[in-house]
Amino acid sequence: MKFRYSILTTITALSLTACSDFLEPQSESEFVPEDATSLNELLLGEAYQRNDMEGFNIFLGLLDDDIEVAEYQTPNEGFDGNIYLASYTWQPDMYQMMEKAGAGHINIYESYYEVILGTNAVLDYLPSVHDTQENINKVKAQAHALRGFYYFNLVNIFGQPYNVNPEALGVPLKLQSGIEADPDFLKRKSVAEVYAQILDDLHTAEATYLELPESERWSDNYRTSLPMVQLMLSRTYLYMENWEKSAEYAKHVMDNKQFTLVDLNNIPLNGTDEEGKPVRNYYVFPTYNCSETIWPYGNVKDMFDWTHKEANSQNSVTGNKMHAYFQASEELLNTYVDYDLRINRYIVQAPTNDSNNLMHMAFGKVNIGTTYYLPQNAVGVFGRCLRLSEAYLNYAEAMAMRGEEFADEATTALNALREKRFDPEDFEEEEFDNQEELVQFIRDERRRELCFEGHRWFDLRRWGMPSFTHKWHHSKESTSTYRLEEGDLLYTVPIPDEALQSNVELVQNELPGKRTPIE
Repeated sequence: MKFRYSILTTITALSLTACSDFLEPQSESEFVPEDATSLNELLLGEAYQRNDMEGFNIFLGLLDDDIEVAEYQTPNEGFDGNIYLASYTWQPDMYQMMEKAGAGHINIYESYYEVILGTNAVLDYLPSVHDTQENINKVKAQAHALRGFYYFNLVNIFGQPYNVNPEALGVPLKLQSGIEADPDFLKRKSVAEVYAQILDDLHTAEATYLELPESERWSDNYRTSLPMVQLMLSRTYLYMENWEKSAEYAKHVMDNKQFTLVDLNNIPLNGTDEEGKPVRNYYVFPTYNCSETIWPYGNVKDMFDWTHKEANSQNSVTGNKMHAYFQASEELLNTYVDYDLRINRYIVQAPTNDSNNLMHMAFGKVNIGTTYYLPQNAVGVFGRCLRLSEAYLNYAEAMAMRGEEFADEATTALNALREKRFDPEDFEEEEFDNQEELVQFIRDERRRELCFEGHRWFDLRRWGMPSFTHKWHHSKESTSTYRLEEGDLLYTVPIPDEALQSNVELVQNELPGKRTPIE
């Protein structure tokens, strides 16, 4: 995107000692949009989580149980393992540890509020532009869709799960680009209040999209869309345990003729690169070449850098060859049967220090270049996407949770998805004796299908915050185990220190003491 307006030069300068510089504009306006086209450009420049923007994920992939530490390797000179250990072992002082270890600026909280500021600026300007109602609606729908999406992520990172404690502290609701008259606007709202705003934004986006011609409700142009909004509504209602609404919106997406489930039987496992060398073909979802992709977003490095960093690299000074510090957990791999096509097409395999030994990496389904695999016809390199498979899984879970009378509908959706993940000779439709068995299978299926796409940590939170452990190699001879307890306080990520310092109205989450090894 060559044309980009800076929000910091579009809004009147204001200052407030109690507020963060990423919640408020800083300099005088040099640009006043006159039509929806200008606001459309502003959206792309300042409100979309584009593929050249980092800071929205970083360490979040290290928190859940789909990842474990790889075999020990001697680190390169100057490398401090605390950069990973801090979040991987759920330390209450993770930001200080990461900064001291050389991670630099890490503030996911700030990153989200910066793009929220972009959506707010667009919505603030919208009433004053002169354009057709259709063009105005296109901008309005996108801005509300993005703001709902961002607040959903924020509240599920920094607030407690909705189904556990909706009255717990969520995040501040910044809904204008200026300083509101309400002196409490910088205070944390309850989780329930934030969810209400998410639903308000998403429903506004939905209604606005429905006012557009059908041809304008979705396009492969990296913009938000009606099915993107409907999938987010399904996800939001699922987290709220409003099973009926979640299923309703999932079904809208499932019935959309623009999208079809990918049949992994059509993805050859082995192929060749441009030089004719053999490569393993792993499937790439965040591209519109994929028939499941509804909306790609985010930076590849931001989503996966810490889970695959150093993989298959060699230090030019010491000659020390490094493999990734993390791999797919044995527990995750054991949820797949051997003939499940996903295990070899979703999860990248790469050498350890022993080049004859391949390990399942803690990432996959994304284009990160040709070091490990050569994606077929990959264009538009993004790190994540909303895709059709989630709609099937949301629908199956919601229908199963509604009761035994809806078990058949849940099972049908589940089998429709799984049929595309097995060779026809190996596929057998699943049958279940009771609701408990069905629900557990759906949860396991969600883990298999959506691994390393940012769902697992949020799912663990809403499924009761179970206890699990992470092991860490301090040296070749020393390994420690750290435990995240059931219902642990660190299932809610601490608010970054910088955010607390910038906004005196913010209250930190309740934190446990320093995490120490259990063995």
